[in-house]
This record gives sequence, structure tokens and C-alpha cells, in this order.
Amino acid sequence: MKNYLINKKERLKGHFSTSKNWVEKNDKYLSPAFFIAGFILDNLTLTRIDMFFDNAILFGYLSLVAFSIIMMRAVKREGIVKYLPFVLQFAFGGLFSGYVIFYTKSASLASSWIFLFLLYGLFLGNERLRHYYKKSDFQIIIFFVAIFSFMIFFIPVLLKEMGWQIFILSGLVSLLVIYLFIFFTLKFSEVRGKRDFRNILVVYIIFNILYFTNIIPPVPLSLKNLELYHSVEKSFSGNYIVQKEVGAWSLFNKFTKTQNSSIYVYSSVFAPTDLNIDVVNVWRKYDEKKGEWVTRERITYSIKGGRSEGYRGYSFISNVETGKWKVSIETERGQTLGVIKFKVIEGKPELETEEIR
Repeated sequence: MKNYLINKKERLKGHFSTSKNWVEKNDKYLSPAFFIAGFILDNLTLTRIDMFFDNAILFGYLSLVAFSIIMMRAVKREGIVKYLPFVLQFAFGGLFSGYVIFYTKSASLASSWIFLFLLYGLFLGNERLRHYYKKSDFQIIIFFVAIFSFMIFFIPVLLKEMGWQIFILSGLVSLLVIYLFIFFTLKFSEVRGKRDFRNILVVYIIFNILYFTNIIPPVPLSLKNLELYHSVEKSFSGNYIVQKEVGAWSLFNKFTKTQNSSIYVYSSVFAPTDLNIDVVNVWRKYDEKKGEWVTRERITYSIKGGRSEGYRGYSFISNVETGKWKVSIETERGQTLGVIKFKVIEGKPELETEEIR
């Protein structure tokens, strides 16, 4: 019996050694494989930011990150620890590809490009960052970024509210989670917690600066559609009957005005179920003399959450001047969901009618 156990132990050691050698040999292929696997999984499964299943997947990734970091700090066997950076890479790849999907849907590139650049950098650079995942400081920094990025949209979905107070709450919950995690890992790790706390505070301050300068996109809202029309009417069936200009596409949308004509901007904005919020249509005209955009109108209306295609609404102004215009769809805080630019010229437009269901 004793000889049998010894032989079995030796066979297990042999299998483990073989697996370890295979991992070392195929290291350059495994990293992209884990990266691509996480990205494909997210694109197949993540559909709506307020769905339980979607958030459960992201929460599962966060749990996998936490488990991997704990194992890397607690387990001393090199053979086991060697595999954990691949697990971290898969989990972080899944998280940041999910964040790229959700935050991009909510972003206006002109106002949120800095935050999107950071997210895409963490996502696309995930393969190169694997070796840094072995470093305790870096693990905690990226883990906190992942937690905070998740809470920014999860807390509004959970509470059915948005605003700066909800963002502050999201940040405090993120701090509480990461502090409890660090205190837990300190029990079996030689890593100093003070350095982790300092790094977290820096990341927290950066996120707050990005939010209060309206650089972070207004998740969980997202703009589904934004169009320019000559008229918009809601029918008895609930559909919208619109008139649009034929062949209006150019560098700027073209709007050919007649005497006393009105310009309509139609949009559909997605909000999670039971989240009701005001959106603002800000009309701006480009002042050629001053060389800047001047606000002409701010039109506010409420939207109701829950419709997959987004809540439909529109605003319009009359007796417009010729020149360059743009209309941005914003939150009351000034976070931009999207912008449509157009050029008003005089003439006789060729119009076509369309029904939006």
C-alpha cells in the first residue's frame, strides 16, 4: 500500500512537471488565447447593462480576480503560483472588454475620449500586462480600477437613481470593498498595506476628477439613435412619423430651410428599468466672428427606463439662422451622450416621409 501511494505521488509529480514545462514552452501562445477567450465570451453574453445575468458575469470575473490575488499572496508553491497570472489575465481581460462594451455605448468620443483611452489601454494592453500581474502593488491598483468601474454603473442600476450623490456612494462602496480585501490578505501576506492604501487613494482621486469634469461617460445611460428631421409627429399607434431630407449626408448633415421652417432633433436614450431621469437637448450655433460655439437653447424632458431600444423623444426650434449648428444630448450635470452636427442652408428641400416604430 505504501509503495502504491509513493508511486502515485511520483506519477502526479511527473504529470505536474510535464504541465509546467508545457506552459513554459507555450507561454507566448497562452497569453493571447486567454485574452481572446475573455473578449469573445463578453461579446456573446453581455447584452444589457441592467440585466442580472450580465452583472453576474462581471461579478464572477471580479471574484476570480480576488481569488487569484489571494492565492498568489498566500500560496508559496511556485508551481501553482505560475499559473495564476494567466487566470488574472483572463479575468481582467473579461472585465475590461465588458467595460469597453458598456462605457463605449454611453460615451461621446469628443468629451469622454480620455477615459475611453484608459479603458481601451487596459483592455488592449492586457496581454503585455501579464508579467506585471505578479507584482502585488499593480494587482491591487488594477483590481480597484475594476471594482470602481463596475460600481459606477451597478449602484445606479441597483438603486434606480443617477447623480453625483450616487457616484460618491459608488466610490465609497468601492473603497470599502478594496480596504476589506487588503485587510484580509494582510493576514497571510508580507506585503505592506500602507503602500496599497496610498495607491488606491490616488486612483480614487483621479476617478473623481474625471467624473466631475464630465469625462466619465454617463453610464448606465446610452444613446441608441440621434437624427435630424424637418418634422416629427407621434401617431395614435405610438410610432413616430418623421420627414427627413433626401441626400443630406456630408461632412456636416445638411438642413435646407425654408421661410419659418423648424428643425427637429429626434433621439432615443436607453435607461435601465425603473430609472427615470431628465435629459437635456443643448442647441448651439457656431459664431464665426468669435470662433466658438454659442448656446442658443436648452430643452429638457424626462425619459423612462426599461425600453431596450431606448426612450424616444425630440426637441425643435423655429426660425433658425443659416450656418453651422450642433445639438448635444446631455444629462442635467452636463455629461454628453451624443452630438449631432449640421449645416443650415437656404433652399427648397426634397423631403421623404418615414415611420419609426
